[in-house]
Amino acid sequence: MLDLTYEVLARDKSGIQKRVSELLDRSIVKDYRARWNSVCFKPSPSVVGAEDGSINHKRYKNLVIYAVNATAHVYDGDIRSASSADVGVLYPYFQIEERLHLYRAIYEFKCALEVIDSVDLFLVDGSMISDLNAFRRLSQGVSKEQREEVFALLPMLEQAEGVEIASIELSRRLGPDGYREKLVFLEYLEYLTTLEKLLSRGLDKLVGISKLSTRSRLGTGVPDLAVFEEATSQAGYSDPETDVVTRRFPVYDELFRSLVFTISSIRLEDGKDVYMLEVPREIDKSQLIELLERISYTSVDGYPYLLKKAHKEVTITNREMKNLIAGLGIVAKTGREVLK
Repeated sequence: MLDLTYEVLARDKSGIQKRVSELLDRSIVKDYRARWNSVCFKPSPSVVGAEDGSINHKRYKNLVIYAVNATAHVYDGDIRSASSADVGVLYPYFQIEERLHLYRAIYEFKCALEVIDSVDLFLVDGSMISDLNAFRRLSQGVSKEQREEVFALLPMLEQAEGVEIASIELSRRLGPDGYREKLVFLEYLEYLTTLEKLLSRGLDKLVGISKLSTRSRLGTGVPDLAVFEEATSQAGYSDPETDVVTRRFPVYDELFRSLVFTISSIRLEDGKDVYMLEVPREIDKSQLIELLERISYTSVDGYPYLLKKAHKEVTITNREMKNLIAGLGIVAKTGREVLK
């Protein structure tokens, strides 16, 4: 079958290459270049923090074994960290992918909460708007009565301390009727609770940095980051714009929907990559430049060093996951044995 795939590639190669070259129309590049502000940033000393997390898993026919970890680094002359990890069982076997990503996000946010009060600036890996819009499917399929049962546990989620998935233990209090849906809704509430705490305590400190983004401000269908990388080469930023979250939330709806996010494409050093910056507040160009100079203080090769360090330390590879499973000594079927 691979032979046929290579034949198709050889046959269609020129057409594919032509299509790729057409994606960035020169008039689009010109429009984007006009929206770029070139600046040579002067690093400004600041106490900076950053976080990242990772999750991996192994599926079996009746359960999932997962490993999750996260770390938050702080640089104040020396680097110190708050880190946590867990290996556990995901059961019941329901909405696996969303729940795994939700677990990772909870660990990331809770590690961030361990250090947020001690920093001037805290870098979040990814987009906070995307975080707020994620996992909405986990709140569906729950009746009014079932929601009330789960909401009764909300005060305990809000009071939970430390870095762990508190809803795993609290789920023992749920009745059997609609248990799967209630459990997942409870986990979703813990995610929103953790994000609300982080936003409330760090609203003036949080900065999201995204390496990839599909956002296209001019509606071209080509991501802004890709076009700005083609259109510019100097350090600087794109004209900031604002965005809001319009969807509704089962808890903290007033806070989440009141947020105004400022978004800009940024390059910290000449010739380096362009990233998306996002802050959960309105700032003008002068405030954006000041913020970028503080980020530059702990950046290496045009990217925040603490984010890179956190990413390298938390990544759970498939090989490491295999070793963790071997350490558990689990004997179970994955369902793929017949293919071997």
